Parts: sequence; C-alpha cells; structure tokens
Amino acid sequence: TRDPDPEVRAAAADAFDAAPAQQRAYALAPLLRDPVRAVRIAAARGLSSVPPAQLGDADRAAFDAALAEYVAAQSVSLDMPGAHLNLAVVQQNGGRADAAERHYLDALKIDPDFTPARANLARLYAAGSRLADAERVLRDGLRRIPAQGDLQYSLGLLLAEDGRLPEAAEALDRATRLLPGQARVHYNLGLAQQQLGLRPQAEAALLSAQRLDPADPAVAHALAVFYVQGGQRQKALQWAQAQLALQPDDAGARRLVGSLQQR
Repeated sequence: TRDPDPEVRAAAADAFDAAPAQQRAYALAPLLRDPVRAVRIAAARGLSSVPPAQLGDADRAAFDAALAEYVAAQSVSLDMPGAHLNLAVVQQNGGRADAAERHYLDALKIDPDFTPARANLARLYAAGSRLADAERVLRDGLRRIPAQGDLQYSLGLLLAEDGRLPEAAEALDRATRLLPGQARVHYNLGLAQQQLGLRPQAEAALLSAQRLDPADPAVAHALAVFYVQGGQRQKALQWAQAQLALQPDDAGARRLVGSLQQR
C-alpha cells in the first residue's frame, strides 16, 4: 500500500478483499486520499463492506468522495454487464439491497449468461429470505447452461438451506461431477448425504474432500463426527487429531480428542 508505483498500490487494495474489516480499515483508509484515482477507487471498493463505525469522520468523508468517483467510473460503461455487477456489489456491501438487485437484473438483461451476476443475485435473494426467487434465478441459469458448475453448486446449497435434503444431495452430486476438483463441493455433498443416512456415500464424499484439501480443518472435523456417529472410535480419534494439528488453539477440537482418548 506504500509502494511508489500506483498500480502496485491499487493491486494491494484489491488484495485485502478477504481481510477482516478492522484490518481493511487500517490498511486502506490512507489510500482514500491517494493522488491517483485508480488507487482511491480501489480503496473505496475494498472498504465498501466495512461498517461505518470502523472509519472516523474524516475517513468517512474521504470514503464517500472516493466511492462517488468509483460509481462515476462504472457509470460510463453501463452498456456492459460488468459495470452493473461492480455497482451491485458496492450497493450490496453498503446494505442497499434494492439498488443491488436492480443492477444485477440490468446486468442479466444485457447478458443472461453472465454467471457472476446471476450467482450474486441468487445469494442476495437468499440472504433476504427470498429462497423461491433465488431458486428461480439459479434454475433459469442452469436451463441456459446446464454444465455451469458454480450455479449447480449454489442450487445445492440453497436447497439444503431450504431443508430439501434429497434434492440438495442430487444437486450437489451433479455439482461434484461438474467441479470435480473443488473440495468444498464434495464436503457439502458429504454433509447432506450424512444427514440422509447415506453413510457409504457420505464417507466417500468427505474423504474426497479431504484428499483435495487436506489443510481444511472443517473436513477433518466432519470426518471425526462421521466416525463418532458410526461408533468407529479409532477412526474418529485419527481425524479429531488431524483437526487439532490444523487448529492447535481450537478448544472444541481439544475436547473431542480428549473425550475419544478416554473411551
């Protein structure tokens, strides 16, 4: 963020997308006053989901000015779906769901096959408890592009959220075939199958997830719970210890290992 090259500073601002809000506020607030507009608007985009209380009054004014620059920059390209997507994201980050919905819908009017807008719109509807609308958006996309794995995965998660586990498992199973290298897809399939009592299938899915991402403690925990429920203490202990090795400060993992060692 302090590099003399403005392209590096702008890229640094983008790299904070997944950082906690407090860290983003600390790192990006100074960039709101950068002499280069591209850096200012990258900082504004990165701060758009930070709660207002994380910014002081002066920083908030600088954020508002930089965000207005970002909106103006996107508004010259409203014939492109990407511009509407970018505006929808900052509107959604700011808690303005109606404005975000309008931009996502405008993006899809321009390009009905623009998957990022379709997936985001479905998540927006789901977050607002509009599960039927979210399902409609996803199924419309899959009718257009049946092999779109991200939409198939999103549909599986949505159906699980709606309590429709048999349908969710079918959708997630299709998603694993479309996205065979994504561990989280196999993981969620395994959880759905486990809840349905399909233990051999659930075990296979969870082990596939672990092979694809052995550093994910959630998968190790899921396998430990799976084997606990099946009365397989040694296997459960193996995976509980694997989770603890990945999360040595996790109190729940320590308790699970301790309880399994005492049996």
